Amino acid sequence: MRPVSDRVQALCAEIAGNLPPGPARDTVAAVGERLAERTLRIAVGGRVNAGKSTLVNALLGQRLAATGATETTTLVTWFRHYHQNRVQLVLKNGESVYVAAAPGGGVPADLPVPTGSIASVVVETANARLADRYNLVDTPGLDSLTGLDDPAMAALAEADALLYVMPHPGERDREALEALRGTSGQAGLSAANVLGVLSRVDTLGDGDDPWPAARRIAARYAGELRGLVADVVPVIGLLAETASGDTFTESDFRLLRRLAALDPDDLEDLLYAPAEFLGADASGAAGLGSADRARLLRLLGVHGLREAAAHLRAGIGRSDELLRALAKSSGIAELNGYVEQNFIRSADRLRASSAVAILERASWLGGDGNSATVLAGLRANLSELKRDPVLRQAALVPALRDLSAGKLKLTDDHARALISLATGNTDAVRLGLPPDAAAGEVAAVAGDWVTRWRRLEGNPSRLTARHARSARELTETAFFANRST
Repeated sequence: MRPVSDRVQALCAEIAGNLPPGPARDTVAAVGERLAERTLRIAVGGRVNAGKSTLVNALLGQRLAATGATETTTLVTWFRHYHQNRVQLVLKNGESVYVAAAPGGGVPADLPVPTGSIASVVVETANARLADRYNLVDTPGLDSLTGLDDPAMAALAEADALLYVMPHPGERDREALEALRGTSGQAGLSAANVLGVLSRVDTLGDGDDPWPAARRIAARYAGELRGLVADVVPVIGLLAETASGDTFTESDFRLLRRLAALDPDDLEDLLYAPAEFLGADASGAAGLGSADRARLLRLLGVHGLREAAAHLRAGIGRSDELLRALAKSSGIAELNGYVEQNFIRSADRLRASSAVAILERASWLGGDGNSATVLAGLRANLSELKRDPVLRQAALVPALRDLSAGKLKLTDDHARALISLATGNTDAVRLGLPPDAAAGEVAAVAGDWVTRWRRLEGNPSRLTARHARSARELTETAFFANRST
């Protein structure tokens, strides 16, 4: 069957051709151009200094996003595929300026215009992941007091999905997340297209294995943010960036081998804290000079250095083997797996859903006469498209928002089932089953949930009853598609 996003794109071409110049036609045409892109748009957002740009680099497999407290990290930055490296500065006055990319790609340190005059930056580069998997947008940090500015909100509104990056728990994190919750309606965000990422996992273990604490905290965050994020995945961002990227060299590998050859107790003392590692005498640091130690620390952090030494002592003998082991230790595989399963494989639903939401708003921007008639026809076409099973999941987005706001009261089982229904990309996954579940099993589980959702439709709360009906209708679709005839 023809993808729904292609049908929406064709509808945009038809409607735009019948509208006079104005906001409605501009919006419809822009949606059509957006759907002409064949890859998903994923935004990376979060609080200031949460590790967003580091995660972007890990997802790209290339160090393109500026990290640290620089002026360019305050700008909305898009990363798109192109056959050569170049950077476009989109100015707030509507003009654009192209500049040469930094060595290896990315935004140059010195820009020809003040950053305050820049609305967004577009980094174009010959990156295979950008060509085949997604476009990424790195948004400025969310300040818990002032909220997102207009360019950042516009970037979120243009994205099909969001990775919300959170460091370890803290009061400012909770404030920032509440601020994002308050703006989610405008940006179209819900658990249907938002995944939380717990960053800086390496700071949670106090020298020990950080993963048990990371998994507990991630589970707690997922519960607290139920309805706003589908889940929370822990990642060691710095380790993932280096292990997945293009900055680690054979020289770095040789330096790590020298560190790994130290007496284990001496190495443990050396890696007690970053200051200990940087301030030690070269004689006590395997002969490594201060510049070499500073570079290794920037690449891996203290935890990553411990991990690298352990892998080398276990017998790893090549740099590519070490990077694969470090990537596994970083948790990036689990994040990539979620993005693949729930975002990329659901690209048709996510792209079409976000496009339909924008078109519905645009359909009320027309004036009198023929424009009003054309836009009324657009609304009728959108209503018909929304009957498609791919877009029926979009009907659950209001339920997810009400769940996150505490308006929709559900048991844990019903809440998990609702999130699975809204985020899964197959009938089996939508029902909380493995992707390869047999049709008979899918039908049996769907039948059970049809009954459970129907019971909930009798709830005295009209809001609960309405959302239960939407869940039951989507579950019935899975039941009839998988039952034996």
